[in-house]
Formats: sequence, C-alpha cells, structure tokens
Amino acid sequence: MIKAVFDANLLISAFISRDNPGGATNELLRFVITGAVELYLSVEIVDEAMEVLADSPRLQPRYGYSLEQVGQYRADLLTLATIVDDPAPTPGAVPRDPDDDKIVACAVAAGVEYLVSRDRDLLSLGTYAGITIIAPEEFLQLVRDQRP
Repeated sequence: MIKAVFDANLLISAFISRDNPGGATNELLRFVITGAVELYLSVEIVDEAMEVLADSPRLQPRYGYSLEQVGQYRADLLTLATIVDDPAPTPGAVPRDPDDDKIVACAVAAGVEYLVSRDRDLLSLGTYAGITIIAPEEFLQLVRDQRP
C-alpha cells in the first residue's frame, strides 16, 4: 500500500469537486477509501482545509454546500486517515512558504513515501527527507500503475 499525505488545498479541491467523479482529487480519495492509498493527515492540515471551506465568502455560495456538509467532511477525513498527532516541527523545510512546514512535518512524522500537492512552493522541493513531493495527477498515475 502506498502511504501519502495530502495537503489542505487538495482536500479542499476534493470537497468542492465532489460532484465531479472524474476529478483527480476525488479519484485519489476513492483510492484511499478502497485501501490502495494509506492517507496520513494531521488535525492541523484538516482544520486548515475546513477553515477555508467554512470561512471563504466566495466558495460556499459558488459551490452550494452547507456548514453541516463541511463538518461531516471533517469527521469523514478524521476517520478515513491515520492522524499524526503533534508532528515535530520542520522549521525551514519550505523556505519559500514557512506555512507549508506543517505539511512537511506531518509527512516526515508519518514516514510516508509521498506528499501530494499542487502548491508550487512544496513542489519546488521535489523531495524532502526521502519523501517525494508530487502533483495529484502524477500521483494518481502512479497509484493506477501499481494496482493489480
């Protein structure tokens, strides 16, 4: 099984495109549900995604979701993923955006093989501590190729 951390933006994308079953982020979550990918998250990553979904003045009206749906999604993610409690900080891991250090910290603490993101600051690293930082579409192809 492939172990991975998804960043908050990927979680947001999966939620707002939930009615688009062909989307890459939704397909990745389906692979998590079916057991092809073992997802690791920290509460901090999940809460960052939920705050954006709940507090964005443009997302909620544009995509027509309720705060109850956001709450259910949070609960689903916390059940679906293995939660990494208080990952050790990795200061300076992402020099271009220190806010992303928490995502790298989760990946390092979980000992995953992949950190999946569309964030250019993360992707610019390529790897960190043996973890491959990869775009969702590339990761999706990798998962597909490894399925029996």
